[in-house]
Amino acid sequence: MERDVKEAVEMLGRGSGKALDIGTGRGRMAAALAEYGYQVVSIDESKDALKRAEDLLKESVTLENILLLQGDAHNLPFLDETFEVVATYNAMHHMRDYKKVLDEMVRVCKKGGSILISELNEYGRKVVAERHKERGSYHEANISIEDIAKYLEVEYALIGEIKKSERTDIFISKK
Repeated sequence: MERDVKEAVEMLGRGSGKALDIGTGRGRMAAALAEYGYQVVSIDESKDALKRAEDLLKESVTLENILLLQGDAHNLPFLDETFEVVATYNAMHHMRDYKKVLDEMVRVCKKGGSILISELNEYGRKVVAERHKERGSYHEANISIEDIAKYLEVEYALIGEIKKSERTDIFISKK
């Protein structure tokens, strides 16, 4: 498990119940949540991303506790208060409207549940942008964990802890 993902799930702690991972990517957060005892639903808009994640996850973990699902984070296909944990790993800057995604995260998180968000910090954004440039592509990330924390505080009175990491910053809050 990569250090920044491990730091995030350690803030959450081991548990049980249902967890939602938004923005599957390579499946790192889904794998970490499953390893920490959760039944995970991992959602991504891209079928290609889900297929890559499935292939990568098969190499390192059992998919027994992970369901990969295509869907839109801006309009999650779940009932209110479905999950004990709602998490996302470095995906918010890819969202068309991160505030709408945060609204959906709060909606599907159970009262007393946890919201866990990892997002690239300034150094992480620079490293990722350089890697994309080397591959001939472009990557922009203009959102900060402070933007996310401020929105959740103003809109939902959710006060959380922010932990600074090498390439990511991590926010966690109870609903």
